[in-house]
Amino acid sequence: MKNLKLTAVALLMLFALASCQKKAYIQTIPKEASVVVSANIAKIATEADLENSSLMQMVKMYVGMITAGEAKQQIQSYVDSPEKMGIDFTAPLYFFRANDFAGVTMRVSDEGDVEDFIDMLSAQGMAKKQGETNGVKMVMLMDDLVISYNDNTLLLLGKLGGGQDPRRAAAELMQQAEEESFVATEGFEKMQEKGKDDLVAYSNGSALSGTKLESVKSFLPKGVRPADIEIVSAYSFEDGKAVLSAEINGKSKEIQKLLKEGNENFHKIEGRYINSPQADFAVWACAGVKGPWLLEQLKQDIHTKQLLLMLERAIDIEQIIRNVDGDMAITLPKSILGADSIQNVDYMLTAHVENTDFLKDVDYWQKTMKDYGMTMSRSKGNDFILKAGDNTLNWGVDDEDVYFSSTRMFAANAVSQRSDLLTAYENQIKKSQIFLYVNLDVLFASYRNANTPYIDKAIRQMKSLIIKSESSNAVELTLELKNPSVNFLKALLQ
Repeated sequence: MKNLKLTAVALLMLFALASCQKKAYIQTIPKEASVVVSANIAKIATEADLENSSLMQMVKMYVGMITAGEAKQQIQSYVDSPEKMGIDFTAPLYFFRANDFAGVTMRVSDEGDVEDFIDMLSAQGMAKKQGETNGVKMVMLMDDLVISYNDNTLLLLGKLGGGQDPRRAAAELMQQAEEESFVATEGFEKMQEKGKDDLVAYSNGSALSGTKLESVKSFLPKGVRPADIEIVSAYSFEDGKAVLSAEINGKSKEIQKLLKEGNENFHKIEGRYINSPQADFAVWACAGVKGPWLLEQLKQDIHTKQLLLMLERAIDIEQIIRNVDGDMAITLPKSILGADSIQNVDYMLTAHVENTDFLKDVDYWQKTMKDYGMTMSRSKGNDFILKAGDNTLNWGVDDEDVYFSSTRMFAANAVSQRSDLLTAYENQIKKSQIFLYVNLDVLFASYRNANTPYIDKAIRQMKSLIIKSESSNAVELTLELKNPSVNFLKALLQ
């Protein structure tokens, strides 16, 4: 019952925010915070029409199920008129994580109304007042959370692990000076630059822990620490789509050097393969990249390095990659979901090369690969079939383009119609260094799950997922709906 009541209060406080800068209340965020999220709740709620959504109806029903009599009427009044809680919901709400604590800080509009709300929770046995010190009142919420507030700020603080008592931590944060807080950091300044978006988030590598941190470390070059990587992202829910844009910043010389190298070795996509994907393709990705640098990056990963060594027994794959200078694109068909292993995934990889001098060595490759149990035959011109055990690979050169393909994809490519889906995105593609298009409409065309009707409904409204990068320190992710005229959140929550 305790958990049910705690959940009810959390839901009430969360969704009450939906109905509707002094920055002193933001000073409660510690300077060492590893995650900070700013939410423009009033704007989001209006765009999503949250008050009339099925999600809000579910919250009201849930609150009604666990309360009765006067308490039910009181809680319902807060749901209907959230301003009665004494919180200024027109000001951004901030969630943060720092060390062993997670918290939410909000601006108080009326301390007396906050007191009335706390009294209601106390009467229901959900809260216990802890007294007042230096104008800051302290309340324990179901023995798990601390609520501390004054005439300007309400701080909700929870403990994630061991360490300091959350009441003591809350008291210290409520008295924290601006220069000691997150407000004084460059991360906060960058968040403020994106203040018009619905959600703005800051995070750094120290937010990762345990196995996640170790897995990230394995992909980082020597001398680069996760804590040196900072990301400021913005989320915007618009008509027909949701957009996430992220800016990557490096606090160390090593990170800044890597970002600079990325911009020097990636270039804008020329658009060579925009019209090449087969009809009903599932995934298309393209990058403008220089081969020598790409080869060095591929060798950083042990699994990719092993794959290169295996191919090296048959053909001089390193020589081919070094010659890449321009667009490189890969297409995956809709059958990707039916593949029972990564080895069975069909694909067509195409890359522009600066010259095709490597073709003069084909005869030599055909002779030497026999020592490794491989064979390669010429099907026509500069098209080849490479066999290694049960695996068959088609590869070759068409003018200035080299390609590698699974056998089934190669055969289907010869007779399939071309998709014109990417034509509408041509300008975006040519402005990008990297562009990924996932055709969600095709991938989930037959998706049905009666056990999760809400997820089922959401998935069937999706058209595509697009990820693009115009520079090495910036990336943008867009989720598109099939209906371009309805707000993204409204479509999902109604």
